[in-house]
Amino acid sequence: MAETNLDDDLSLAPLVLDHCSVWLFVLGADGRIVNWNRWMVSATGIGVAPAVDSLLSDLLPEVSGSALERAIDAALLRGESAVLNASPGVPLLPLYRRAGLDLNQMIVVKPLPDQSGPVLVQVFDQSDPADETAWSPSPMRVHQGLDLATGSILSAITDAVIITDRARHITYMNLVAEKLTGWRLKTARGLPLEQVFQAMDEGAARLKNSIESCLENRPRAGGRHQELILLHRDGIGIAVEQSMAPIRDEQAHVHGVVLVFRDVSQTRSLAAQVSWQASHDTLTGLVNRGSFDSRLDNLLRDAMETGLVHGMLYLDLDQFKIVNDTCGHVAGDELLRQIATRLSQHIRAGDTLARLGGDEFGVLLVDCAESAALEIANKMRQSIMDLRFAWDDKSYAIGVSIGVVSITAESERAEQVLSAADTACYAAKEGGRNQVHVYRSNVGEAAERQGEMHWVARIHSALEEGRFCLYAQPIVPIDGHSTHSGHYEVLIRMRDEAGALVPPNKFIPAAERFGLMPRIDRWVVNQVFNLIGREYETLVPGGYCFAINLSGGSVNDADTLAYIGEKLEEFRIPAGMISFEITETAAIANLASAGHFIRTLKQAGCRFSLDDFGSGLSSFAYLKNLPVDYLKIDGAFVRDLASDPIDRAMVQAINQIGQVMGLMTIAEFVENDQVLGLLREIGVDFAQGYGIARPMPLADKDGKLLLD
Repeated sequence: MAETNLDDDLSLAPLVLDHCSVWLFVLGADGRIVNWNRWMVSATGIGVAPAVDSLLSDLLPEVSGSALERAIDAALLRGESAVLNASPGVPLLPLYRRAGLDLNQMIVVKPLPDQSGPVLVQVFDQSDPADETAWSPSPMRVHQGLDLATGSILSAITDAVIITDRARHITYMNLVAEKLTGWRLKTARGLPLEQVFQAMDEGAARLKNSIESCLENRPRAGGRHQELILLHRDGIGIAVEQSMAPIRDEQAHVHGVVLVFRDVSQTRSLAAQVSWQASHDTLTGLVNRGSFDSRLDNLLRDAMETGLVHGMLYLDLDQFKIVNDTCGHVAGDELLRQIATRLSQHIRAGDTLARLGGDEFGVLLVDCAESAALEIANKMRQSIMDLRFAWDDKSYAIGVSIGVVSITAESERAEQVLSAADTACYAAKEGGRNQVHVYRSNVGEAAERQGEMHWVARIHSALEEGRFCLYAQPIVPIDGHSTHSGHYEVLIRMRDEAGALVPPNKFIPAAERFGLMPRIDRWVVNQVFNLIGREYETLVPGGYCFAINLSGGSVNDADTLAYIGEKLEEFRIPAGMISFEITETAAIANLASAGHFIRTLKQAGCRFSLDDFGSGLSSFAYLKNLPVDYLKIDGAFVRDLASDPIDRAMVQAINQIGQVMGLMTIAEFVENDQVLGLLREIGVDFAQGYGIARPMPLADKDGKLLLD
């Protein structure tokens, strides 16, 4: 047999490799690059001409001595295949995507079948399956014919490939194409492409037009990818993405078409799941706050344009906190699911039931007069009142306070409608709870002002009468080897006039609205620092660290910054003993001010945690501007870690970013050992939640430390 020139044998390969959806290159028996697809050109900045005949280590010195180079040597010398995964924050190849250096690579090193030497290297980007760069193939001049080496490459790549002649008859298809179409090459060879690659609906026409354009050598013909439903030979529909380009000879005459396609069913499914999760509450399956607000805006426009009257209900559960605090978050979650099911039974077609947050729900009633809305609200109230929630051999009665407001042509903004509904709901609670109250503008404003000032007065009284108290919840190292064993988050509670604990979500919103949080935060700082001063001999050798929450008002308050600085000097708090927690939302609301606040106190030896990280859409973008020490992963992602693959991916991503930036990660809302085990596998550093320990009083009534 005559000796084959590898460069000639692989003449069709560049055209196919350019249409594949991953980074690809081929090495010859001597280890030098034979093919280098356009994705590699885009990601490295190294063109085809300088790449071909070069050693990979000469082009990319980072590869020298790496696991990838060893895998390539094993493939060339011993015919061994390998799959390599990048370590966290350390890419196997210095490849760049639009957003920067790719940190989540998987590389497949595979000797080509029936060849002595050539090795195919494929690089997969595992960062985000929904973030795909659009294909833009550029046809290359190749000669006719498919040889052994080219066939080997086409068999090894992970995309499906079909090649036709000028008459659109199939001349070749690789194993992936056989699997997706259900046709074997020996059966399909010579058949029209449309018979084997059958696209459903309008996709069939688009495919035929693209083939004709390629064969007629029209500029950019078939270059852009299309999403189609491919009909498998067994009748199953498969979502695919395809692109094609003409095959030309040395005289630029078109002799056929190369079609490259891949199965995107899983990507579409994940995209649909992401889209659903973006608009729904994962716990109850109801519409979430963002989607609710959007639908409310639509109803406001409709009311203005048509004159129709719509209704809105604002529901706040009574006694929910008793169940949540007594039985734990698992019981609270189950109760919310049961509430959602009961409320759904009274929703008409076209209406919207949403969970607005915590134990609050909202309902939008389309084309619904006030009397009809009131009737629906009372049915919902009765349904919740009839519920007896059973948990641990105990039964709990639940109530709901409901505010009703009409949406008319006179309703101006969504904020006003929501405020009116909230005011009506508050009036229902003030009237004895488990009631329905219809908003009336003439009394609503007075009721709203009265309610707001009522909380302001209660907060002032609590501060003056010493009815605030501190609790602490441990933050424990997951691996069990960290020295941060005495790490606690300090939590504030308020006692009402009768001595009962008031949860923070009841008084903190009012305190934030009326600028009282800096005063409350300074009270907490003073109490914690005084405790450290009294227990100095116990706490300092014990390596304790207290994490104090600061509100957005405090972070933007120069007086609070000066106050903390003065207290640090007064009590001579050791470096690392105090950590401040600020929420992601508060930090990015005034990024410059937050950065100054953090840097100033870090110079004094304090640490900082960014709380609820991941809850905002721009979390990663702002992180590099905030010199924090810890990332507290939003509990919304941690809670369903064991059952929700998207939540798990988010936790993995946040933890990896933290590792890259040298930050420690803390997972909150850890409720059980299963979640704790998954966090350990992911590599999260610390855990906090009811599954670890419940909050406990920080000190007794005489100020003596109660922690172990």
